[in-house]
Amino acid sequence: MTTVPEASLEALAAHGRESVKETRQELELAVRRLVNGNPRQVPKGTKLTAASVCKEAGVDRATLYRFHEPVLTEIRRINDTTPRAQLKESRSELAATETKLKEYRALVEEAQAEVAALARVNYRLDARNKELEDLLRIRDEVISQLQQQVNAPKNVVRNIKSVAS
Repeated sequence: MTTVPEASLEALAAHGRESVKETRQELELAVRRLVNGNPRQVPKGTKLTAASVCKEAGVDRATLYRFHEPVLTEIRRINDTTPRAQLKESRSELAATETKLKEYRALVEEAQAEVAALARVNYRLDARNKELEDLLRIRDEVISQLQQQVNAPKNVVRNIKSVAS
């Protein structure tokens, strides 16, 4: 039976630890890239899953499941909190939208009240305009009648002068 020197075993173990450390770093970086939306290996918008992290990191899924449970835990944690954060964000956006909607409704009501007031003023001005037009028409008729009366005697006097001559 051959025995492997202890130094070789130690070197092999050190290499294994270093490999696990590098793989963990690659997996953690892959998680961050997927969360931030700038992956290198998978399409943008890919959902955060164990498979997508492994593909992004270039690591076999079995390796992830066997040696990197903390990364799996992180993936689960992110997926559990993401919907809550999105719901909270959506609710705050909804509240802001409702506030804006109330402001816009108040502005619309003010504008409608102003339009109604302007319509009443316009109606009164139209009525006054009609009244003044009627007064002008009556004045013009009176002036016309007065001019006819003033001109009528001159014509009569002319007719009398022409008959007398």
